[in-house]
This record gives sequence, C-alpha cells and structure tokens, in this order.
Amino acid sequence: MDLYLAADSGRLQQAMTCTAQLAHMSYRLGSDGTLLASPLPDTLRGGLLMLSDEDGAYPEAPEGLCRRLLQECLHRRYAGVILDAAPPENFCRTLDELLFRQGRKLFLPEKAAQFAPHGTAVVCTACTSGSLEDKLAEAAEHWGAEHLALDLQRMMIDFPLSASGGDAVPLTPDRLHRLAEGRPTYFSRPLCARYFTYHTDGGSRFVLFDDAQTLKSKMETAEKLGIRQGFFMLPEVEDLLSVLFAPVSDA
Repeated sequence: MDLYLAADSGRLQQAMTCTAQLAHMSYRLGSDGTLLASPLPDTLRGGLLMLSDEDGAYPEAPEGLCRRLLQECLHRRYAGVILDAAPPENFCRTLDELLFRQGRKLFLPEKAAQFAPHGTAVVCTACTSGSLEDKLAEAAEHWGAEHLALDLQRMMIDFPLSASGGDAVPLTPDRLHRLAEGRPTYFSRPLCARYFTYHTDGGSRFVLFDDAQTLKSKMETAEKLGIRQGFFMLPEVEDLLSVLFAPVSDA
C-alpha cells in the first residue's frame, strides 16, 4: 500500500527517518480565511500539503485561497492537498479543478467527496460496530477503489458496558498498556481490532484498540478490494513506527 505519514513541523525529522512520503500538517486556515503555515525547511520538497480548518474559517469566495494552495504545491512540489475536515462545496469544487489542471491530487473526507469529481475520498478505518470490510466494499462500489484512500486512525477507546457506566473515554498508549497488562485480549475479525473487558466499582468496561497488527490487517482488507493508499498520523502511531514503516535506509 502507498502510505503517507502525517506530521507537523516539530516531528518532521522523526517522520523523515521512516518514509519520504509525508503529509505536512503545517498548514491551517486563519480566522479571516487566509492560509497560515508553520516554518518548514527552505529545501523541503515533495509529499502532500495537509490543511486544517480548526479555529479557522473558509472565505465566501474561495478562488484566492485555492490559488494560494496551488502556488504552495507548485513551490514545494507537493503531489497534492489533503483536507482534514469537510469544507464548503464551492471551495472543494474550485480546489479540485485547479489541482487537477496541474496534475495534483485532492484527498478529502468521504462526506465531501461528491463535491470533487477528480478527488480521492478518504475513509476512516476506526469502526466500533458493523464490519470494516463491508464498509470499505460499499465505499469502493460507490466511488471506485482507485478513488479511495484510508484514514488509518488508531483506535484506543474505553467504553462502558451499561448505560449508567458513563461516556466512552479515549486512551493514551501508556494508559492502554496499563489496562491491558495481565488481561486476555481478543481479535474482532469484523472490526479488525482487538478488545478486552475489565471491571471497576462503577461497572464493567470494554476496551477496543488497534496495534500494529490490526492496522496491518485493515490495510490487507483494503488491498483485497483494490484500495492502494492510506494515511497514518504522528504522534498517534509514534510507538508503532518501526513495525508500520521500514526505515528509509532499508528501502
């Protein structure tokens, strides 16, 4: 599978020891709709531009912002842009057309993919119910496998097993390791994820999580359907990098 590792400028050196295919999380929208960027090395070239709209706002007229994104792609020789949220329709259509004319790609969430005829829909693999294979097969039938990529989000979630048990709680790798220590874990084939249960004074809890092997299983499931692209994110998979990515020097 053709994998990208998303990293911000502070983790750039770490990411570059794993792969040359990076999605640069150094770009975001300002409150006035302008493009803001964290410092990157002047010589950096290649990869993808990853745009975050957190705390930002899309301009009503998207042409200026879209041209600025294209200019950055041409300057840095980025292969395209990945959007981490679902922007307005007019922005998606304008950016999609500009990038396509210059031979660049646009990756965007599946819920916005209808607005980008030349784009690639990004499907999240973090399923808590149903079947991942069914979900991917449905997406492949709708969009075409060649127009799909995976958001290989790492699940680490602690659920209550009763309605009175409270809300689901996201876990850190350290917290997950402490909870799992000494407990048997099981593999859910439909979800391509591991799980275990434990008990507290407040009731029973259910932990659903990914490790390197479950993430590889998700990639294998996708590849059988013809899906060939995927994204991991730092620091989310920081402790799994040696398994998920072969060192660049070994390539």
